Amino acid sequence: MKSLNRRSFLRTGLIAGADLAVLRSVRGGAGRAGRAAAVGAAAPTSSPAGAPAAPLQTLAMETYGRRAFNYLDAMIDKDGLPYFNIFWTRPTEAAHDWPDFGDVLSRQLQGAVMDRHMTGREAAWEKRWVAKTLGYLDPASGLLRRPKTSYNESVCDPGDQALTLFALVTIYLDRGDPAIAAAIRRIVAALRADVAAQGDKSPYLNGFLIKSVMAAARALQDESAFDLAGRITRHVFDRTTTFAPDNHFKHGGHMHGNLRTLVGAADYALQARDPELFGRVDAIFRFVKTVTTRFGFLPEEIGRRGDIVLCETCALMDFLGIASTLANHGHPEYWDDVERMARNQLIESQLVDPSWLAAGPPEAPGTPAGEGQADSAQFSRRDVAGRMVGAYAGWSSPTHFLAARESLNHHWGGPELHDKTRAFQNCCAGSGTHAFYTVWKNAARFEKGALSVHLHIDKLLPEAEIRCRQPWEGLLTIALKKDAEAVRVRVPDFLKAGEMKVSKLSRGGGAGAAAEAKPFGNYLELGNAKAGDVFRISYPVAVRSEEASIGNPGFKSYRYRVTWKGDSVVRMEPLGNDDKTGYSDFDGRQVPTYYGNEGPGPIYRRDSMLAAAEPALADLHEDDGVIDFWKLR
Repeated sequence: MKSLNRRSFLRTGLIAGADLAVLRSVRGGAGRAGRAAAVGAAAPTSSPAGAPAAPLQTLAMETYGRRAFNYLDAMIDKDGLPYFNIFWTRPTEAAHDWPDFGDVLSRQLQGAVMDRHMTGREAAWEKRWVAKTLGYLDPASGLLRRPKTSYNESVCDPGDQALTLFALVTIYLDRGDPAIAAAIRRIVAALRADVAAQGDKSPYLNGFLIKSVMAAARALQDESAFDLAGRITRHVFDRTTTFAPDNHFKHGGHMHGNLRTLVGAADYALQARDPELFGRVDAIFRFVKTVTTRFGFLPEEIGRRGDIVLCETCALMDFLGIASTLANHGHPEYWDDVERMARNQLIESQLVDPSWLAAGPPEAPGTPAGEGQADSAQFSRRDVAGRMVGAYAGWSSPTHFLAARESLNHHWGGPELHDKTRAFQNCCAGSGTHAFYTVWKNAARFEKGALSVHLHIDKLLPEAEIRCRQPWEGLLTIALKKDAEAVRVRVPDFLKAGEMKVSKLSRGGGAGAAAEAKPFGNYLELGNAKAGDVFRISYPVAVRSEEASIGNPGFKSYRYRVTWKGDSVVRMEPLGNDDKTGYSDFDGRQVPTYYGNEGPGPIYRRDSMLAAAEPALADLHEDDGVIDFWKLR
């Protein structure tokens, strides 16, 4: 079986005044009707060069979810179809391609549903996207079939089925609609029929499908879906070379595809009670960590034969998915990886300042804006840069939104799409929102009377409100809205448990008193609490530096000095990396590269985080507990 490369398989507080303000807020000021949050609101993220400083906010995933609506609502054609390709040209071009019907549309629909649960806001096209997706299902087979166009053949593709099935399960969990359930069952039945007919030659024995099929099995309590997930899992792990016997990726392994396979295999292993498979998934994930920087940069492809190494938001999504699944089921040490990636590479991967995209390459002809140019059946040039705000990087470096100017002519599209710099692949647009939802969902949980705070970010549950001031100050507050038999908080791995100081303000007021806290593993156990109690946990967020390196073995490597404050990167300094070009094995030539200080869309401009500050409280939305693919029961 070929490597799971998308390009292959898709083709086939309380004492000081400030603390009292926090207490007043958590007891009554925040929530669904809290303060207004602008699209450009300032949680920890880079500030565009020369732009006025945005007001500081505490870190809430809702902030980034709200920004994504700009992209979701605007970067579509008149019929609501998204654009896969965004080219760095003058003017900026958006172009349809074959992923738009099954891949990009399904990801954006799923992301829109998740975003609604995370923010309380509905994307303008969400309901129409549901109808559009159902309309692409083949009446004969039940599978999604792409329509024939000038740029696309009419086919049923394994990747499309995986993403469409996962989106439909998400919608079913949201709505409980029997028509959606029927569509899910038809897709599963069609996949099973093809596997039964073709055996090992079936294109649907594809690891990318496992998580989607397992989600269907759990949502509908469908044994036939569970059996299919088992058949695919055994095929991938026992009969293919996707994963080597020593639990690494074979050369050319596609990070997103392989990580999605692991997310599904972990799900299957938990349901099948297969500790051997679960242990192997964990071992492979530990290999992935060896090629991932601590701040969350991981290569789109393992072992490219050239100088280009890129980070794709789709891969960030699935790294967070498998890390959260493992952390929820016996490996809580991985919450540190989740928090660092979320605070750093994921946040930096969302487009805030599109000025570099709007301006286009300096040598390109044409005018930047593209105003007055009507959309064609395949292309749009109307304010594409502005419509892309809230979308996510497909090929970033540690210092720039775009790492290299590759055309990828031999991977994508017809001649009308060739010989242009690809700036975005909008599979990442839905995936980025999915990634933020994953972090939001898993940040804290209240289960069986116990509150567990896994991540030091803001989170609003029906039972508690959690606020954190990192990176400006090491202060976490937990305000209970319901009684808890136990409260526990993760100790970040840059701290020792004894460095965390805990006080408790009990219902009825009075000064906060020191609270007994007992270390247990990588958590502090704070004991029970009553509704109205507020915990205040303070700790140092010392500034420290380390060196990091990325690159493909045998080719150029790129070194950085990374300065941290708590779990946040506050400065990214290239150490050399002055070469202006590198060899692209995909394009077969030298291409401009951006691993140093110069390039399009600078990221990690965070010097302002070095100083202490008083951030405003971000607007939160209460978790309704509906859609959860990572804590499996």
